[in-house]
Amino acid sequence: MVFSLAERNRRLKAMDEMIRREGLKALLIIGNGAVGVRAYGCYRYFVDNRVYYHMQAMLAVPGKEPTVFCSTITHLKALNSRNYTDVRVVGDDILSGVMSVLKEKGIAEGRLGVSFEMLPAGWYMKIRKDFPKLELVDVTEKIFEIRATRSAEEVELYRKCAEIADAGYAAVCEAAKPGIYEHELAAVLDYAMKKNGAEETFTLLASGRFSFKNNGLNCLHFSAAPSRQIQEGDSIAFEITPRYQGYWTQMVRTISVGEPSEDFVTMHKIVCETIEETRKLLKPGAPLRDVIRFMMDYISKAGYIPQLPCGHICAVDLNEGRVDPESDVILQEGMAVILHPTIVTPEIETGIFWGETYLVTPDGGECLMKSSKDLLVF
Repeated sequence: MVFSLAERNRRLKAMDEMIRREGLKALLIIGNGAVGVRAYGCYRYFVDNRVYYHMQAMLAVPGKEPTVFCSTITHLKALNSRNYTDVRVVGDDILSGVMSVLKEKGIAEGRLGVSFEMLPAGWYMKIRKDFPKLELVDVTEKIFEIRATRSAEEVELYRKCAEIADAGYAAVCEAAKPGIYEHELAAVLDYAMKKNGAEETFTLLASGRFSFKNNGLNCLHFSAAPSRQIQEGDSIAFEITPRYQGYWTQMVRTISVGEPSEDFVTMHKIVCETIEETRKLLKPGAPLRDVIRFMMDYISKAGYIPQLPCGHICAVDLNEGRVDPESDVILQEGMAVILHPTIVTPEIETGIFWGETYLVTPDGGECLMKSSKDLLVF
């Protein structure tokens, strides 16, 4: 079990209040084993169970214990250990189980809350056919209002996850040398993070010599197969992204194998300065769009071109919202925001890759990673 009983009850209480406030007869939350953004984490947020195969679901009726649906006895044991008393093992046909409980609870009309980001088209059509008086209402944003409030337990998971990212960075720094292949570095990184407790990892990587005039450092890509061999003078860029007990953090770094170019040194300086000035604005109540507009203005005033992406909010989903100048997110204490500005010139399509995860506090963003922000040369 990841969360305490008090934390579980806090979340279910907030969910129950939202259901009543929105006038719903019930709320259907779907968990999917696939990797996605935003709403994929809703099920795990409330149920505290990892969906590693197929689908699961939860049906919540106000004032009653939620019903959780799973496909195997393995999931049943996991869910029972998380203090759920109404768990239905329904095989792979999760929808039939959901519809059976809707009938059992007499929910044939009124408003059923769902997330249209997660609701399969087949489920939508079947529910509409069998329950023609039941109105399906999208409450994705209402769920995210609940998820935006971070608890002390969530913050501690962020901190542990950041330690795992630090361990991964230390491992690839030790392994980086001429002759090693990109996929070998990816394996080193993945092993180090999982050895330190990551339940899963997301790794992007790129290599090549950085230059303003003839840039050889390509965009980050997923490195899982034999690929480019590292050469003397190369820059190596990483997205170092572990997940610990359901929560993600990310650190972005570029290192140099051999002496870095002067352009690399210059770009490293402006990236670090940009992040340092921007993180001071990561305070509760600040509109995220204002923070990112400041970041982009800072880059422009320094004589460079700001581009998206430049980061995202992370928690149970790796990307719970992009940080961009149009964002309508209002920062709350305990949120984790990844800042990794993209800075280019007219001659290059991508700059160096740099950034880390910051915790929103009244004093500004607290960097969760302890790794050096210096330009490291090997």
